[in-house]
Amino acid sequence: MGGGNERTNIEVTELILKYVDKPRDLIVPVEDRPGHDQRYALDSNLLMSLGWSPSKTFEEALQSTAKWYQDNEWWWRPIKGGEFKEYYLKQYGNRLQSRL
Repeated sequence: MGGGNERTNIEVTELILKYVDKPRDLIVPVEDRPGHDQRYALDSNLLMSLGWSPSKTFEEALQSTAKWYQDNEWWWRPIKGGEFKEYYLKQYGNRLQSRL
């Protein structure tokens, strides 16, 4: 559900790095792949008209999500290799090869 929190990719990336205590120099700009989405937006007007409102701010929710990933490495660690890594190499080619 949307909460009226439009952010750029770089803004979200910088917040995630802040929450996981990592340096900004981990960011490696790459050229978008063909057909890459330019933005994502959700319209929550109907939900809000029915009385719904977000229970957390964008920043609070992102921080708790980052913490969950830090606390649950068992869940995501397997995707750092194998088919998932091959998918990213196919999508982004040599642009990310040194970082994977």
